[in-house]
Amino acid sequence: MSFTIYRAKYYIDVLTDSSLSFMVSSQEQSVFKYIEDHRDQMIRYLQSLVKVDTQTPPGLNYDTICDIMANRFNELNCETSIHEATEKYMNLSGATHMGLEGPRSNVVAIYKGHSDGPTLHISAHTDCAAIQEEGWTVDPLGGKVTTDTPYEKSIHDKGGGYIWGRGVADDKGEVAALTLALAAIHELDIKMKGDLILTGNCDEEIGGVAGLGYLIKEGIVKADMGIQLDGGLSGIGLAAQGRTRFMVKTRGVSFHGQVPILGVNAIEKMSKLNVALTDYWRNVLLKRKVPVPGIDLGAALKEKGIDTLTAMLNIGTIKGGVQGATVPDLCEEEVLRGMVPGETFQEVYDEFKAVLDGVKATDAELEYELDVINFREGYVVEATDPYALSCQAMIQEATGMKLPFTGTLASTDMNYQVVDGGMPCVNFGVGGTYSRGHKQDENASIDEIIVCAKAVALIIMRKLR
Repeated sequence: MSFTIYRAKYYIDVLTDSSLSFMVSSQEQSVFKYIEDHRDQMIRYLQSLVKVDTQTPPGLNYDTICDIMANRFNELNCETSIHEATEKYMNLSGATHMGLEGPRSNVVAIYKGHSDGPTLHISAHTDCAAIQEEGWTVDPLGGKVTTDTPYEKSIHDKGGGYIWGRGVADDKGEVAALTLALAAIHELDIKMKGDLILTGNCDEEIGGVAGLGYLIKEGIVKADMGIQLDGGLSGIGLAAQGRTRFMVKTRGVSFHGQVPILGVNAIEKMSKLNVALTDYWRNVLLKRKVPVPGIDLGAALKEKGIDTLTAMLNIGTIKGGVQGATVPDLCEEEVLRGMVPGETFQEVYDEFKAVLDGVKATDAELEYELDVINFREGYVVEATDPYALSCQAMIQEATGMKLPFTGTLASTDMNYQVVDGGMPCVNFGVGGTYSRGHKQDENASIDEIIVCAKAVALIIMRKLR
């Protein structure tokens, strides 16, 4: 994922133990006790997930991790199936551009209710960020457990130690938490009216098109409400931007570098496009805003004068040429266009292309190609939404902390639940700034995973009973 950018610990209200015990029923307390008593089982399960290398790209071994999860869900009396995204969704993911390999496997587990009731969908992703070759002090696929951390600590740390490795916070710790929550509900025979759908979906880190996008757009997953387990337990995410990833290429004519007048320099042409794109995002996109009352975007953005969702653009990569003595005939770059909620892909594509065409109109030698790698749109669940408010209250009961509603200029798989699935949804999980997600020495507080499992279990019990 996709990290939240707030430091929400400055906004947290702590409940007293007496008020917490007053709100949670004896049956719910028994579920919490089960979760506490089975933390060692959770750790072993999480270690088995971490040992499967699912960094993306390329995104190998999704079938392997789905088999592990499916076996566990089957033990918990779920109707479980594995769905591989079709070639259409591989193409929409930008498989060639992204260097994707292997099947795009997704696990879907349905825990049936005993009568008619609403359906709750909980999503967690099985892929993780790339593993850097250097800088790790632990095995990134080892799942090592320690009693403490030399880095920042989780606000939920009560001395339960930390687990280390790629994905423990983003997002395999969330998979372990939701599985433990389900185990507690199943083993204690907690009856529910509605159905619970759990998904382990791939490719979130690169857009989720062949993961949750495939499951929801194809109607494999349908629900009345949702939880996106991804992010952290210092805030509850309600809003995020969308994004379109473009590949831009300029073509030129090679010639000797000491006689460049007889060639056409593709890098020079790309430079013209980049001047226009920079002007476009600085003077147009930064003025395109979507207010999000009651949702905090964090201090870092506020210091830059941004307190609303705001359209953005980033020129992320550029390459071209073979050596200084040759006029380059090809230059290519990837550009990410951050989309505010309400902007559609077609609107973004047409506007982006118009900027490039405006430059081309001034230069007869400029030739460019524009490809779309992939996209997903943004969303906002209002801070006054009854479902969001009820989840906030339940998370407060489970964690002992009132977490603020937050938003991010990044994007998440919750887009598919809200935009395509039409369901109210909230986002929380394991990790955050302390956990070093996407960096060397990624880690997660074991206490925080346990607390996350309690929050998930409480929402399941309250919403489906």
